[in-house]
Amino acid sequence: MRYFSAIVISAILFTACATPEATTETEPEETVEVSAVPEWYSNDLYASSDSSAVYGYAMASAADSASAAEYSRKSAVQNLKFEIDRLAEEARQELANENPSPYSDTSFIINLRNTIRDLSLDSADFTVEHEESDNGIHYIYTKAVIARSDLATLLQQNISDDELIRHLSP
Repeated sequence: MRYFSAIVISAILFTACATPEATTETEPEETVEVSAVPEWYSNDLYASSDSSAVYGYAMASAADSASAAEYSRKSAVQNLKFEIDRLAEEARQELANENPSPYSDTSFIINLRNTIRDLSLDSADFTVEHEESDNGIHYIYTKAVIARSDLATLLQQNISDDELIRHLSP
């Protein structure tokens, strides 16, 4: 037992007196992922508006870039029309609270909805971003923008209600 104790004590002293091995720890490299998604695009936001413009957003993906671009553009226009319709409905409700007739009439509401549905938004500005994945899928992001002043002009050509147009103007 004496020899065993001497060996254990010697081993402990030997390891305690040994010079430590220099270790070079490398810090993990920071990986910065570069996203191909444009800054203005969000999966949760299809349309928006502010005091100067109305916006519609869309993304489409396909193996064929032309198909993806066409679908993305059509979707952005539909989302833009959705936002225009939402703004027009808010304005109509405000006006209906002040003066129920004609703004509460079913025929006025239907005419307003049909007019917005049939709007030609060729004058809208389009921003298109294209990304191709490693496996050949094309991702097309489209933002359609129409200035509020242009929107008022478009609606004025189709709706003869100056009060409603004034509520939609900037």
